[in-house]
Amino acid sequence: MRAFSGAIAAAMLTAGTAFAATLTEGTGSAGFSGDWKNPTIVGTGFDSISGSWSGHNDYDILGFTGLKPGAQTITLTFSPQTPIGDTDWSFSAGGSLYYQFTAPQYSAWEGTQFGSVNMQHWNRKDDFTYSLHLGEDFGGILYLSLYGTHGSLNYNIDAPGNAASDPQPAPVPLPAGAALLPAGLAALAFLRRRKAR
Repeated sequence: MRAFSGAIAAAMLTAGTAFAATLTEGTGSAGFSGDWKNPTIVGTGFDSISGSWSGHNDYDILGFTGLKPGAQTITLTFSPQTPIGDTDWSFSAGGSLYYQFTAPQYSAWEGTQFGSVNMQHWNRKDDFTYSLHLGEDFGGILYLSLYGTHGSLNYNIDAPGNAASDPQPAPVPLPAGAALLPAGLAALAFLRRRKAR
């Protein structure tokens, strides 16, 4: 009886949730692709992607081919790889952010620019967050081209629409007395065993 009621509780707790994970550059065989002809494809289930720009002309081209269709926001946040000190006057890092809804076909610099990162010593404490707002007509395929042109930065992409959906149905509300059901069934089983003796 305990196993049965435990299974019900587990099913109720997991129903209707989404499964998500973080994809970190370098956890595979290599870093993210900088080749516009062969973007890194980010599979469904990764709602957080972490990468870095390391030096001059470090390009990361990512293809999200399983995003949920419809309105949503993709957010990119950039930060220095190590703290920028008060006397690091020469610190400079940045690049350009592009998006498109089809894979690049002709060059690395296709798509629409939606951000330009320019982190310097004097603005190092600013908020380097860039948002891409996708409308109701978004079809579920997105390519991001992140062109690090100089310096070194870390970035994180928040893509909640790329989380994998739980195949289980949404939980059904139970009547107030349902919480007493396991105890009642246990009592009936006890009485049957006693009567059988």
